[in-house]
Amino acid sequence: MSKNENVLAIIGPLNKPKFMGLANDSFTLIVTKEQSIFAKLTSEIMKKVTEEARQQAKQDGKGFFGQWSSQIAGGMNYSQRYFTMEPEEILKENPENFFIPNSSINYVEVKYKDNSSDDGTGRSEWAINIHAHSQKLTFKCNNDPRTELKKAYPETVK
Repeated sequence: MSKNENVLAIIGPLNKPKFMGLANDSFTLIVTKEQSIFAKLTSEIMKKVTEEARQQAKQDGKGFFGQWSSQIAGGMNYSQRYFTMEPEEILKENPENFFIPNSSINYVEVKYKDNSSDDGTGRSEWAINIHAHSQKLTFKCNNDPRTELKKAYPETVK
């Protein structure tokens, strides 16, 4: 596998709230020099990634536990495969994948919301708002995305 030099950053998983915030769709953001691709994470993709990891471990001569640990690692690192894929290939992976041209992005806003509580029931999260010419895309994530976002959009992250 060779690295796609076109990819500047991979950020995810990002959660896009659905109707009334009761559920989320999960996306991975793949930023190339020209566009920002949003790849939806589905159970089918996770099954495919873990099966490919298991098959590779089997070809490498690993036994049951080696295959099992490779499956777990493959599932946890599923987004890294986007480094080896062409943008067109990523977009074709799922009909719900989409892109916006980087030239249409006015700015990217990152906010931290501390929802933690003394009893441990609250959850803190990061909100990412991508302000483009004709739309605003809002995502939430559990990890600080600022370093990767600044790599992807050096002039536009606030």
